[in-house]
Amino acid sequence: MAFTAPSRLNSMVAILCFAFLISQFYRASVGVLAPALMEEFSLSANLLGTLGGSYFLVFAVAQIPCGILLDRYGPRRVNSFLFLLVALGAAIFASAQTSGGLIVGRGVIGLGCATCLMGTLVIFSRWLPTEKFPLMVAVASAIGGSGALVATVPLAWADHYLGWRGTFLAMATITALVAYLIWLLVQDNPPNPKSTPAEPETLAQTLNGIGQIASNRQLLLLLPLNTVAYGSTMVLLGLWGTPYFRDIHGVTTLQASQLLMGMATGLMAGGFLFAWFVPKLRSVKKLIVFGSSSSGIMFLVAACLPPTNTSLLMGFVCLQGVLCGYGLLIISHVKTLMPQHMMGRGLTLANLFGFGGVGFMQLLSGWIMNKFDASEAIYPAVAYSTLFSIVGCLVLAATLFYLMTTEVDLMPPDRSISSPQPPI
Repeated sequence: MAFTAPSRLNSMVAILCFAFLISQFYRASVGVLAPALMEEFSLSANLLGTLGGSYFLVFAVAQIPCGILLDRYGPRRVNSFLFLLVALGAAIFASAQTSGGLIVGRGVIGLGCATCLMGTLVIFSRWLPTEKFPLMVAVASAIGGSGALVATVPLAWADHYLGWRGTFLAMATITALVAYLIWLLVQDNPPNPKSTPAEPETLAQTLNGIGQIASNRQLLLLLPLNTVAYGSTMVLLGLWGTPYFRDIHGVTTLQASQLLMGMATGLMAGGFLFAWFVPKLRSVKKLIVFGSSSSGIMFLVAACLPPTNTSLLMGFVCLQGVLCGYGLLIISHVKTLMPQHMMGRGLTLANLFGFGGVGFMQLLSGWIMNKFDASEAIYPAVAYSTLFSIVGCLVLAATLFYLMTTEVDLMPPDRSISSPQPPI
């Protein structure tokens, strides 16, 4: 199969984004299947939580080791092999006879999905000019995000007709096919007849590279915001949104779900909007500062927002979703800090903090809300005011650290992948 460089890039973008969609499906799938799994396996709430969290725990732990593999062996080999593990995990999950089997299967899926997005971004960093990278991050995130939608009504439909076991066996087959297509279609580096392959790093050089990345001052100033950006968004979108809208604004659960869908839609649109402005302003930093400071202020507004009608609430949450789209630009800033031969390690380190930030912010939010008495599981207004005030202040404080970073040069001197790599 012969490809021109543009057609190969289009094929790679398509299959890599589809793989990310599948990974997002697996990530969100337990929610719809929870009632069936709890009934069949007599799962307690703790076991269900363990089942849901096993994916994320393994995913997070695997980030740095997988980043090393990306730099050492390339995204094509690593992503195709790991996606075979996803297929294996789905098959284990589908054939599980005990809760332990379910947990093992989901853990293997989490391991296999560990480089799904980061491997894709390494490919983008090698094939695309710097100014186009933010837009492709937004595209990949939008397509991947639709995987979570597939894990709602379509999954419920599949469960009805195929059963959850049949559904996961079908997904295992599809996943294995995608792994083969990644191996077939993906090329780690763009064609460059003048280049010569770089010598692979020794283990000592690889480990030393991790130390260099971890000591990069610009990265250290960026990580606090990277930690709270998506985490703060998910406090509202992924955890406390429905209770907040119900307890304070008196909406129904259905109306709350519509509000959260509006926020999710705004978040997707905001990612594209921020990425669209990048080449026009030739600045990632200015856009991130605008988005993070505005988002932080919006959380402070939410802390004192009186009961509001649904239409105004929809406008508020959609705007907050758009403003939170700045988070997608942070990975673009990280990309500019990394020499090409360390890109896998740099991006996965950032992803570790971003992913860990979700867990940190949700644990923090639970601790804060637990300080207030809930009558019949309804929390008082002061509980939400306290929560959103703290979240907003954390975002603004992290923005202050980010302000100390240097401006990102979106048009750096062209560097061949095979050329000597500058020190980090």
